[in-house]
Amino acid sequence: MDGEAVISISQLEHYYGSGKLRQHILEDISTDILPGEIVILTGPSGSGKTTLLTLMGALRSAQQGSLKIFGRELCGADARSMQGVRRQIGYIFQAHNLIEALTVWQNVAMSVYLHPDIRRRDARPLAQEMLAAVGLADCANKYPGELSGGQKQRVGIARALVARPRILLADEPTASLDRHTGREVVDLMRKLAHEQQVTVIIVTHDNRILDVADRILHLEDGRMQSLSGAIAENASQLLTMLGKHDPEQSHFISTFSHALARVALADNVLVEQERQAMREAMLSTSGLSRAEVDLAVELAMAQVRISSEDTVELTRKPFSRIQREQFVAALYAVANADGNLTQDERQEINRIADELGFPEA
Repeated sequence: MDGEAVISISQLEHYYGSGKLRQHILEDISTDILPGEIVILTGPSGSGKTTLLTLMGALRSAQQGSLKIFGRELCGADARSMQGVRRQIGYIFQAHNLIEALTVWQNVAMSVYLHPDIRRRDARPLAQEMLAAVGLADCANKYPGELSGGQKQRVGIARALVARPRILLADEPTASLDRHTGREVVDLMRKLAHEQQVTVIIVTHDNRILDVADRILHLEDGRMQSLSGAIAENASQLLTMLGKHDPEQSHFISTFSHALARVALADNVLVEQERQAMREAMLSTSGLSRAEVDLAVELAMAQVRISSEDTVELTRKPFSRIQREQFVAALYAVANADGNLTQDERQEINRIADELGFPEA
């Protein structure tokens, strides 16, 4: 992620409508996005996420401020300049937008045909190579109606990346998928983008995929909000959630989820088995529902990430013997979930036990 920003935004403003009906959508947005960076854009519905994504994708004109893509100013840019930028960007949508009358390889090849510098005779081999990369080599001659939702999204990824774009924009790519399929799609997107050195920007409401990001940008009422502010809001939601349960359990739940996250992230490699082990440990000990556990786990991981350089020690408070045993056993279960207990994970478990005054783990 070295080099000059591929996207540079400064004091960007955007409106819909005019006169008395004019509505402020984006206000004073400023950020730089670097080559190869994976950025997730979060925020409630109506906060301006999709508008910002379409501006960065040169799908609409910027109105005020500065928006530079590959060093080219798009505020006030003409149609030819916008088109030149778009040819270097790949797009993945929530709706797959595949053409039902075309085969899978033909849908992927459509992106190649839009690039005058790629020979048309290369379209099919390039499409089939990309389909192999997303695990759909055997589906090249099928039609979209014969595919599952996850397979259709994989075709969308192949179509977006087949022309080797410099930027990949994804708008809610997992919204129509179940948890397992959505995770597979995002991991595949990250793998291929890394291999091709593509900058990736993902708009999502899906807290389960936040860990793929190098950086998270949060929009609230059209303004860019700090990650710490967004986490603080989620923390408030968590405290409200915990208040519905036994107050005596609240400290155990918050401390437990934070400790699990510290162990899972101790070696800087988080795999799905570790995430699932965290969920199962919380479900078996907390009394929370599965949806509440998902929120607690994602929040704890986010808190650990933003405080990784200045880890806050866990607060000592008496735990029962059973809670202590559950606590330490769960930490080891998460660390061993991928079949490899690393030295970093073992040291982190011992640090946590020491902070909480447990016997040596």
